[in-house]
Amino acid sequence: MDNPLQIDDLDDGFFGISEPTEQSISDLHGTVAETNKEAYFNLLSIFQQLCTELKTDGQANGNELKKQIDSVISLLQEDERMLLGLANAPYTYIRRNIEEKVYGSIVIHGVNTMLYSLKISIDLGVPAIRLPYIGAAAICHRLGLLSMPEKNLFESGNTAEFDKNPQAASDLINNISIDDFHIESIQYLITLVSEDQQLLRKTSLREAMYQYSMVIHLCSEFETLTHQPAFGSALSPVDAMKKMRDEMKDYFHPDIIKLFFNKLSIYPLGSFVKLSSNETAKIVKVNENFIIRPVIMIVLDSEGREKLNPVRINLREKPNLYIRKAVINDYLTEKYIDLF
Repeated sequence: MDNPLQIDDLDDGFFGISEPTEQSISDLHGTVAETNKEAYFNLLSIFQQLCTELKTDGQANGNELKKQIDSVISLLQEDERMLLGLANAPYTYIRRNIEEKVYGSIVIHGVNTMLYSLKISIDLGVPAIRLPYIGAAAICHRLGLLSMPEKNLFESGNTAEFDKNPQAASDLINNISIDDFHIESIQYLITLVSEDQQLLRKTSLREAMYQYSMVIHLCSEFETLTHQPAFGSALSPVDAMKKMRDEMKDYFHPDIIKLFFNKLSIYPLGSFVKLSSNETAKIVKVNENFIIRPVIMIVLDSEGREKLNPVRINLREKPNLYIRKAVINDYLTEKYIDLF
């Protein structure tokens, strides 16, 4: 089978993205919301099962994982909001809503990194045949952490001691069987998704494989900072972006940095913010190139009381109203997870 990720015919419009059309405010309050939530938690369960098989038996069948990745790609292309909202939710919310214990630093991190990476790749116009490979590499890039003791796998703390060899994850891919899938492509991408910034510095915008690996690398860093930092509390998305911006500027082309900020945003879908009016709101749509002026739904008034009917506002149209700070709140996530 030919390698579908081979570099070919990338044009100068590779970073050109058209503005998405506005969708119905209420279409997530039914079948779409439940379908996407079910897909997210099914993906967690399937990936956890694969990790358990690898750790106990040394090999695993990846066909169900591949099938679920394909399904999630289709759902992201139809409506990304719920899936990205779940990816931005605190791990505590995810753990409360899944029936089994999962390896946080591998499974939840892998699923969220995959969703971020696929969102960016879809918006970039990456050919459809490549998306499953990007998804598989993103979700599996931390499989090397399976060498950690069992008790550490269920935690979400510092993994630095076990996270220094990206080749370990690439090697484990050999033990996963997936029908009609070019395993070597996943291995190559995972090998490139490394913290070796000297390697990343050599990346050209026209080298597709390196670009895909950079997207996964950056999404993984963002997910780690906002959910499971090595020390201290998780950072808000805006603080994580500031930290990454300072570290990225010496190693990445400015177009890559701009793309990353525009696509994931300092105020990502599903997150909560405090406004200049002292009201609390949920981010329900990102305005690309105006990332500090998203579309919001106000859920708490200035006194902290819940609004019976949340108010939808496009901050681009309200110059006197602005975001003051990010808010991390499990209760708000739980109560308003379906609100878009």
